[in-house]
Amino acid sequence: MGVLVRLRNIFGAKMEKSLEVLENPKEMLDYSMVKMEEGLQSLARNAMEFATAKKRLELQRNALSEVISKYAEQANKALELSQEDLAKEALLRKVEAVQRVEELDSQISAMDVQLQAITNSHEELRLKIQSFRSKKEELKAVYAASQAQLKVKEMVTSLGLESENIGQTVRRAESRIQETRARVLAIDELIEQGLITETFADSKDDVDRKLRGISLDSVVEAELAKLKSSIAVNS
Repeated sequence: MGVLVRLRNIFGAKMEKSLEVLENPKEMLDYSMVKMEEGLQSLARNAMEFATAKKRLELQRNALSEVISKYAEQANKALELSQEDLAKEALLRKVEAVQRVEELDSQISAMDVQLQAITNSHEELRLKIQSFRSKKEELKAVYAASQAQLKVKEMVTSLGLESENIGQTVRRAESRIQETRARVLAIDELIEQGLITETFADSKDDVDRKLRGISLDSVVEAELAKLKSSIAVNS
C-alpha cells in the first residue's frame, strides 16, 4: 500500500471519528427542538403582524363607514337647500367611500384567511413540538442507555482480551518453569553419574569419591587373587 493511500485512509478515519463526535444525538435533538421553537415564535410574530395590519384596515373601514353616513346627511341637507350640485358632490364622495369600504372588506377577508392559515400552522407546529419534546427525551434516554451498554460491552471485550493475554503469559511462564526444572533434574542426574561435577562442590565430596574408587579397586584385586588361586589348585 502506497504512502498516499495510507495517509488518505488515516485522514478519512480521523474525519469520520470527528464527525461522529460532532453529530452527538443529544445535541442534534436539542438543536432541532430549538429550531422548531424558533419557527413557532416566528409564526406567532407573523400572526401578530397580520392581526395588527388587519385591525388597522378595520379601523379605516369603520372610519369610512362613519364618513359615508356623514356624506349621506350632507347630500340630503344640500337638496333641502336646493343645492343640487353640492348634493351630487356629497353623493360622489359617498360612492367613493363605499367603494373604498368594499375594497377594505375584501382585503380584510383575505387577511382573515391568511391569519387563519397562520393560526392553524402555529397550532400544528405547537402540537409537533409537544410530541417531539417527549420523543426527544425518550430518544435521549435510549441513547444514554445505549452508551452505557456500549461501555460495558467494550469493557467486557477488553477484559476478555486481557484475560487471553494473561493466559498466554501464564502458559509461557509454566513452559519456562518446566524447562528449567527439567534442566535441573538432568544436571543432578549427570552429577550422580559422575559425568559432570558441580561447580561449587567442596573438596570433601571429591575425596570421598576418590576413596570409593580405591575401595572398588581393592575389591577387584581381591577377587582377581582368589580366581588365580583357584586356577593354580586345579592345575
